[in-house]
Amino acid sequence: MPTARICFRFKLVFAMLLFLAAASARSQALTPAWVELGENGRALARIVVSNPQDCPAIRIDGENRPMLLREPMPAGLRPVCEFSIPPGAKTASVNSRSLVLPKPNPARVIVIGDTGCRVLRGQVQNCNDPSHWPFRQVAAAGAAEKSNLVLHVGDYLYRESPCPEASQAQCGGSPAGDNWDAWNADFFAPAADLLSAAPWVFTRGNHEDCNRAWRGWFYYLDLRPWDGKCEEYPAPYVVQLGEFQLAVVDSSANKDAMVDEGQVTAYAAQLASLHVKNAWLTTHHPFWGFFTAPIIGLPMPTSATLEAAWEKAAPTDFSLIISGHVHLFEYVSVDSGRPPQVVAGIGGTQMDVPIETSVKDTTVRGARVSGSRIREKFGYILLSKEGKHWRLEMKDQQQKVLITCTVPGSSESCQSAGSD
Repeated sequence: MPTARICFRFKLVFAMLLFLAAASARSQALTPAWVELGENGRALARIVVSNPQDCPAIRIDGENRPMLLREPMPAGLRPVCEFSIPPGAKTASVNSRSLVLPKPNPARVIVIGDTGCRVLRGQVQNCNDPSHWPFRQVAAAGAAEKSNLVLHVGDYLYRESPCPEASQAQCGGSPAGDNWDAWNADFFAPAADLLSAAPWVFTRGNHEDCNRAWRGWFYYLDLRPWDGKCEEYPAPYVVQLGEFQLAVVDSSANKDAMVDEGQVTAYAAQLASLHVKNAWLTTHHPFWGFFTAPIIGLPMPTSATLEAAWEKAAPTDFSLIISGHVHLFEYVSVDSGRPPQVVAGIGGTQMDVPIETSVKDTTVRGARVSGSRIREKFGYILLSKEGKHWRLEMKDQQQKVLITCTVPGSSESCQSAGSD
């Protein structure tokens, strides 16, 4: 047999083996690879796989390196593999799919929050109807925005209880609990398009506190090393991208209904420890958000503890606060030099009771609400840099703009751009 023909067949077989190996690696991946950001410029690539031995290689600037298994792996969860991306890396890919690496001074930022489907203590959302649980559509719309950064403001897992027999049409077959199947159904599967579209910053919600889905939070989404234990008050940190700063405070343990002096001291100390300039602050619970109180039906501030912590620490270097927790869109401006509050709990979880009464002139521990714009509608927020300011757009799952605001600025800058 001629040598040229042998060489051709060898190359063909080799190419087929490479193709089969790549296909096998992709079949063992349960999520796309994603990039998440932490303190001191840290960027971490992660991917969830079927088995601990399935960790793929990551290719960085043309060189393959092994991704490492994150340990300890909690019972009931599938393994996650990770790799710290070196500063200055130009390209990275996993399973032949390119990763979007962080860039300085992001100009387009997506904000989503409160995204899971509620199956909890007799409250059942229709998880099988995208008009009632539209997180997949919200995530796909956000992915199409080609943003530089995605911020999730917490509450990923709402499938905490088994689907009731009487609600099988709404949630039949739904998994429940702090396990892989529930995390995949509530977050990873519907978020897949957005997960790989841009680097992420994850905020921990009260649904991921030490009494609920904390194992999945710390294993899959928390950026720092862990020892298998839950932390109630992890230290805050700052994501730095060029001149852009985003401070992350974990308020998952915050008590909504009362002022807890111990928590006031803890959160005030965390705020005081953050040395930033013109930064955004993200935490799951709003500092000055509002909800409709049961029975009386009037709007009430969400967190007296965080208000008291702010008053005690008196931080001055934040230009915007971004939170979730309340399942509405809110843009609340206050006086006394405090930054405006954005509430973005509109990612898919069952909406809260609309706020029909004005909250203007409400007192929030040493300050007064000067105005607000509130909307009950599923969707996401896009923040786009325009000179020294940002343009905030609240959009629905069809990318229709409903409200625009100038950030930082008062609620008077907000304009309605659509209707239900």
